[in-house]
Amino acid sequence: MMPYYVGIDGGGTKTAVELRTRGSAAHSRAVFGPLNCNSDRTAAAKTLTDTLAWLAAQPEGLAGCDGLCIGSAGISNPDAYNFIQDIIRAGGYTGPLQIVGDQVTALAGALGQPVGTVLIAGTGSICYARTADDREARSGGWGHLIDDEGSAYALGRDILRAVVRAADGRAPATALTELVAQRLGAPGVQPVIRFTYAPTTTKKEIAALAPLLDPALQQGDAAAQAIIAHAADELTQMAAAAMQPLGLQTGSMALLGSVLQKNETLRAAVITRLTAQFPTLTFPEPVGDAADGAAVMAENS
Repeated sequence: MMPYYVGIDGGGTKTAVELRTRGSAAHSRAVFGPLNCNSDRTAAAKTLTDTLAWLAAQPEGLAGCDGLCIGSAGISNPDAYNFIQDIIRAGGYTGPLQIVGDQVTALAGALGQPVGTVLIAGTGSICYARTADDREARSGGWGHLIDDEGSAYALGRDILRAVVRAADGRAPATALTELVAQRLGAPGVQPVIRFTYAPTTTKKEIAALAPLLDPALQQGDAAAQAIIAHAADELTQMAAAAMQPLGLQTGSMALLGSVLQKNETLRAAVITRLTAQFPTLTFPEPVGDAADGAAVMAENS
């Protein structure tokens, strides 16, 4: 019987599970439901039990799993950690078990090991850094109401702010006004206000406005340029705050999340700022995703 290792990347809408044998790439993958213990524990419990059932159905059975690593948001909450651990153990798994934040598995997946720095800007934003001797630091990631600077949500919020400021005459006219009007299907400030403050408007819907920066930037719009510059400054500060206490500013940093992977202007601005501060810092392309990272950590447990 050949032992295998399992990495689990738990997400708010789906969970990716990777199974691999020692020294191999992914042997097989499966996708299950959401795994966020801080939002829906019933769904999280089902995802975990479904995963265990899938593993038990492998030729080696559940006993063949020599390492299991789960990465998920909200693990800093001890109650969430214990919830996951209890279900895994009650389901019959007795081997090595790691339960970590999803930023840890994202780092391990992107760089091939859980050592270095990962700067993530998607709907939210966070920077996480970790050394070979397991010292770690984070910066940002405190939620959209008080933080998440440089994220898609922050970009969308700043777009809406630029539109209302221009309408008031507090700022020059901006191409973002017409772009937002087209997106909302109506011109003027009132549709912006209705959209922004509607109880049904989620942070993801505001974050979805972020791509409107691209056509505005192509027109040389000053407001769009200022939004990008502010986001780049914030993400640079976030990264420096996590790296420097650990002495990782001479290592590698992965840039992840929809914003840093799709907005080339912001990505370039962040790299320019970080390189100016830390000339030996490198930015390799990701070699894998968070499920890969969890599997790597499981194998090395």
